[in-house]
Amino acid sequence: MRKRTAQPTRAGQLTGTQLQIVTIHNDGLRESITLANQGTLAQPMCGWVLATLRGERFYFFPDDVVMLPEMMVTIHSGQDALDAPPRDLLWAREQMWNNRGDVAVLFDSNGLEVDRYTYPHKRILGSAAQHRKQLVRDSGTWWMVDELRT
Repeated sequence: MRKRTAQPTRAGQLTGTQLQIVTIHNDGLRESITLANQGTLAQPMCGWVLATLRGERFYFFPDDVVMLPEMMVTIHSGQDALDAPPRDLLWAREQMWNNRGDVAVLFDSNGLEVDRYTYPHKRILGSAAQHRKQLVRDSGTWWMVDELRT
């Protein structure tokens, strides 16, 4: 008899969820970015990716992270970065965000842009057609391309 193992749930943004990048804190040696689920359903984050547009650095959400309705999660980087799942997740102990300004892009498990946040300037919604990106992978390498329009 075969042993059953649980498979992580990979899903694009589910109807009823509304994931949004709330803020980026980039001041000094500790950085963080906060996401919120402003919808009414839980969203499994398996396969989801957070990226810096300028540096093209990627954070891959752990398979067991689920964003419950009204939940906020902060992803930390830099010296003394917090690591206290499920609400405080560690990206890296090095700086990830450009000090002069950067764009955070949130991708679903299908590689489609869900939201983006620009700093130090105003927030730019991911639905802005001229700015939408898609995450692609080839032979283990990840990069962002302009989303194909059909």
